Amino acid sequence: MLEVPAGQRSLVGALALLNTVAYGALYYAQPLLAVAFEGAYGWSRTATSLAFTLALLVTAFVAPAIGRRLDAQGGRTLLPLGALLGAGALFALAGSTTLAGFTAAWLLAGQAMGLTFYEATFTVLGQQVKGPARTRATLTVTLIAGLASTIFVPLTTALLQGGGLRETLLALGSLLLICGVVLWRVVPRGAGHAAVRTAAPFEADGPFRALTQVFTLTRIVMVGVGLQLVPLLLCAWYTPAFAAGVAGLLGLSSLPGRALFVPLLGRLGVTRLSLWVLGLLGVGTALLGFYRVPVVLVGVMVLLGMMNGALTLVRAELLVAQYRPGQFGAVNGRMSAFVNLAQAVTPLGMGWLYARTGGYQASLALLAVLAVWAFVTLFRVRRQLN
Repeated sequence: MLEVPAGQRSLVGALALLNTVAYGALYYAQPLLAVAFEGAYGWSRTATSLAFTLALLVTAFVAPAIGRRLDAQGGRTLLPLGALLGAGALFALAGSTTLAGFTAAWLLAGQAMGLTFYEATFTVLGQQVKGPARTRATLTVTLIAGLASTIFVPLTTALLQGGGLRETLLALGSLLLICGVVLWRVVPRGAGHAAVRTAAPFEADGPFRALTQVFTLTRIVMVGVGLQLVPLLLCAWYTPAFAAGVAGLLGLSSLPGRALFVPLLGRLGVTRLSLWVLGLLGVGTALLGFYRVPVVLVGVMVLLGMMNGALTLVRAELLVAQYRPGQFGAVNGRMSAFVNLAQAVTPLGMGWLYARTGGYQASLALLAVLAVWAFVTLFRVRRQLN
C-alpha cells in the first residue's frame, strides 16, 4: 500500500476489498447478469434495466440516513450489514424466477450499495485515519477498487459460461459474505473521535449547494459518455473490437488519474487542483465531438478517464477540507442523494434525447455544456472554500 500507517493497513485493506467486491458484484456484473436473466426467462431489456434503475434510486434515497448513522456510530455494524444485504440480494436473485422477485432483489441491492460503495467507505476512513495518511488511504482504496470492472467482468463471464446463472450469483454473494466477516473483525468500534458524537446537525450552506451541483453535473457527464460511447462509435463505422478497446481506456485511465492526484494535491492545493480537473474534463468532453478522428478519440478517452478517476478523490478532499469530521457522513450522504439520483435518471434522459434528435450530436453538446457549467460553478465559489 501507499505508506499507510502500519496500524491501519488492515482497515484500509478491508475497505478496499469491500469496495472492489461490492462494485464488481453489484454494479459491473449487472449488465451480464441482466442478459443472462433475459435469456433464461424471456424478459425484456426494458424490464431488467428498470429493476436496476430502481436500485440506484433506492441508493439515492437512503444515502442521507446512512450518512447520519455513520456519523453517529461509525462503520463497525453498518459496513458488514451492507455486505450482508448485498449477499442476500444476490442469493435472492439466484432464487428468482419471476420479474417481481427479480425487482425486489435489486431493491435490496440498492440498500446494500448505499452501505458498501465509496460514500460510506470514505466516511469511515475520515473517522479512523487522520491527516495526510487519510489521503493516502483514500488513494489506496480507490486504486484497488478501480480494478473492480477489470476483475469482475471477466470473472462473471467465466462463471456464467462455466457454471450457469444460479451458481454465478451464489459465488458472487459468497464473496460479499466473506467481506462482511472481514469487516466485522477489522473495523473499529465507534466513530473514532468525540467530535462525531457531539457534532451539530448539518445544515446546507452555499458551498455545499455549489459542490453538490458540481458533482451532480460531473456524474451526468461521465455516465452520459459511458452510456453512449460504444453505440456512437459503432454508428461511426468503427469496428466492435476498436469500440470496445476505446471504451476500456475510459476505465483503465482512471488509475493514473488517481495516482497523479496526491502529488499534485501537495503542490496545487485542493481547490486549484479541482479546478484543473474540471477544466480538463470540459476540454475532453468538448473534444469528444471529433470522435471520427481516431487519434483524437484515443487521446480524449485517456484524458476523460484520468479526470474521472481524479474526481473521486476531488470530492473526498473538498468535503474533508470544508466540513468537520463529525459531519462528513451527513454531508456526503445528502450530496450522494442528488448525485446518485442523477446517475439513475441520466440513461433515461440520454435515451429520450437520442429518440428526439435521431443522433448523438445534441447529447454530446449537452454533456460539454454541463462540464463547463460544473467548472464555472466551482470557480465562482472558490474563495468560499477552505
